[in-house]
Amino acid sequence: MPDLNAVLAKLNDRLLRLEGELFVLRSLARASLTAGDEQAVRMRKLVEAARIALADEATRPLDKPTRKYVEAASALVEELLVEPTQAKPLFTVIDGGRR
Repeated sequence: MPDLNAVLAKLNDRLLRLEGELFVLRSLARASLTAGDEQAVRMRKLVEAARIALADEATRPLDKPTRKYVEAASALVEELLVEPTQAKPLFTVIDGGRR
């Protein structure tokens, strides 16, 4: 039987790698959704279709691990569909800065 610490270390490494990949994919999806071009419109339609499919999947009887995956995917889709807030300028110049 393999050492339990080695198995846990392997699982932890895999989870960290998956978390990193999810961060990158979320960033790419956010960038493509906010690009303001034709591809952004298509991407938004795909994400909205994913939201509908996940909502449909959530109504089915699922085992506990699958339900967690569906809920996590639904949360990610909802996060992607929220319009990002516009960044505020770092500083403002009042009357050319002479006052």
